[in-house]
Amino acid sequence: SKGLDIGLVDGQDASVLAHEMDLFTLIRNLTDNAIRYTPAGGQVDLSVRQAGRQVILEVEDSGVGIPATERERVLDPFYRVLGSEQTGSGLGLSIVKTIAERLGARLELADATQFPQGLKVRLIFESA
Repeated sequence: SKGLDIGLVDGQDASVLAHEMDLFTLIRNLTDNAIRYTPAGGQVDLSVRQAGRQVILEVEDSGVGIPATERERVLDPFYRVLGSEQTGSGLGLSIVKTIAERLGARLELADATQFPQGLKVRLIFESA
């Protein structure tokens, strides 16, 4: 309904040791957040690639992004950036952080690199 361009830009075969539901929850929460905070006509790109002994999953969007000063806080349960004007409980990124820690993955939030503004979320797993 927002006319977003959503796609897989890099989809190499990769293996991680994780429960299927954990991976589903990670991807669903990250994609849902990207869609929610990207304005109409924007873009959301997903990628997965093998880099040596690591598997890197990224979700990057052309939304408003998250200020660097807020990036640690948005990982806290129920925390929401003021003025976001979006509905939600503030649990999505907290759930992602919890699952990533349980799986031994590293979670990184950064400025988008493919768009003038936006957010890039990266999960780095040790490959199976």
